[in-house]
Amino acid sequence: MGDISNVQIGVQNLTYGGEDLGHTNGGCEFAYEPEYTDILVDLYGNTVVDKALTGEVVRVTVPLAEVTLDKLKNAIPTGTIVEDTTSGKKKLTIGSTAGKRLSASAKELVLHPSWLPAEDKSFDIKLHKAVITSEVALPYRKDEQTVYEVEFTALIDETKQDGGLLAVIGDDSIV
Repeated sequence: MGDISNVQIGVQNLTYGGEDLGHTNGGCEFAYEPEYTDILVDLYGNTVVDKALTGEVVRVTVPLAEVTLDKLKNAIPTGTIVEDTTSGKKKLTIGSTAGKRLSASAKELVLHPSWLPAEDKSFDIKLHKAVITSEVALPYRKDEQTVYEVEFTALIDETKQDGGLLAVIGDDSIV
């Protein structure tokens, strides 16, 4: 029989590289997408005898509600913040040469349920090395709040053990 206490609702607090990503509008979504290839042998024709893992994708989609240059810099990892220290003015420049690798700017992404105390990591979702790989669209409309959706993709972290190269759900301090 089911257990109603296991039903969850609520929002996540998000940190990226230790920085709070701010308010969201529309919730966030974690997705795990395995990719398999069929193993076939002549004896059984086109009947699959096994499947082999050929890849995995871990994504987190987040609609961000706070629009600042610093927060947009997270969304546009190849951009550069330029600041005039005397005036305090800032700008975000965009445009890089082809071939720039995102792994250099990958950071840890942590989703922590807002209803749990900070020390309770039992339902945390952590992407070890996350990068934003989505289009960034800033809608400016007279009757609508500006919310921009970003998609984080996990990259392989070779310092982790096989089976945990991309992410962890739960308390990461368990060895």
